[in-house]
Amino acid sequence: MYYNIKKYARNSLGIRKGTQMNREILERSFAGDGIGLNFVENDRYKTNYISIYFVTELNKKSASYNTLLARVLTRGCEKYPTQRELNRALDSCFDAGLFSDTAKVGEWHALSLSLCLLDDSFALEGEHVTEKGIELLREVLLHPYLPGGNFDKNYVESERRLNLDEIAAAVNHKARYARSRMFEHMCRLEPYSTCPLGDKRELRAITPESLTEYYRSLLATARIEVFFVGRFDRERVKKEIEEMFSSLVRSPKELPAISVRTKARNVKEVTETMDITQANLVMGFRIGCTLQDPAWRAMSLYNAVLGGSLTSKLFCVLREKMSLCYSISSSPDALKGVMLIYAGIAPENRSVAIREALNQMNEIREGNVTREELESARGALINSLNGLEDNPAALAEWYLPRVLLGCIQTPEAIVEELKRVSLEDVVKASERITLDTVYTLTAKEVQA
Repeated sequence: MYYNIKKYARNSLGIRKGTQMNREILERSFAGDGIGLNFVENDRYKTNYISIYFVTELNKKSASYNTLLARVLTRGCEKYPTQRELNRALDSCFDAGLFSDTAKVGEWHALSLSLCLLDDSFALEGEHVTEKGIELLREVLLHPYLPGGNFDKNYVESERRLNLDEIAAAVNHKARYARSRMFEHMCRLEPYSTCPLGDKRELRAITPESLTEYYRSLLATARIEVFFVGRFDRERVKKEIEEMFSSLVRSPKELPAISVRTKARNVKEVTETMDITQANLVMGFRIGCTLQDPAWRAMSLYNAVLGGSLTSKLFCVLREKMSLCYSISSSPDALKGVMLIYAGIAPENRSVAIREALNQMNEIREGNVTREELESARGALINSLNGLEDNPAALAEWYLPRVLLGCIQTPEAIVEELKRVSLEDVVKASERITLDTVYTLTAKEVQA
């Protein structure tokens, strides 16, 4: 569901020619207790994007209930009890797109309900598409289809099966599966190890009654963040959102702090086998740095130099020069303070790939980075930030953790900070990093 939102947002954008783009500056206010309103103005599109996030702590129960609830909510509501009727309502709103999703945000879990719809200025005869869209969101979110007072039994059962199938199918995407398994071992006693799709046992135990009870609890206790990306009449929209949530009796729970371990205690090595030919190597690191740390800009540039771009050391040396892997990259989690290196390799190349990856990390630690490598990495990061303006859904997702942490900056401001990061800053950031876990998913007949 996460990818559907992004795909729709990309394909539905109509960029207006001859206009000057507004910068993505977030303006924030509140519509109630624990309900944030976030406006990101951008006049490049013919479409606007609205997303409502419900953020909870991350554990097996919350992940399971949130994921199943997200699916069931978009099956129908009291006014439009079937998907056919709901789709007709969306069609009447100039073919708006309605999506639900769940995602892991550090050690929190977010359920989102999102709507992509035509901007009012492009509607026929001055029709208020935004107003109709918010009303439709109200119906789906606050007036779900509850025959007999609980969610429809058939809807719950069919969506549960699809949810379980999605969890089971995760093993078919070997790279993604290997990353997930590495974090399960690396963060075994931490909430971060939880699968964002939920837990099979928890999912099987959910009933229409318990899901309805959870839904009502979510409305009352979750942290709620509403994002508007595009062009909106802020005062009018704010009033409509305030009215939408005015009937709720709210007692929001404070989100738990994310546990950040600054150093690895020891190096764990885990090897699992499967009937595959290509091995999947995942190295997990504690980086001692998060989004709230002043050193995060240097850490993000470090990652770009190491394995976050096509000009990175891992890609150019291990893949292109040494032919040790089919693919390789590195990626950090800015909330949890962890980083992984992933490589798709021939099983027999495991030991040398690990050794050479660590050697490239040591090269950076010793300052052996050319000006071309540093500037290419910086350019890749800046291009990525500038590219956020092309995707309203991605922009909302990018701002969400920053809003939750209270460290809001625009992409433009971050670009300016990145321009000032020196090689010495990158080297200093690299000194924080420690190896925690080496996970290998390999062929059954090959010894790790």
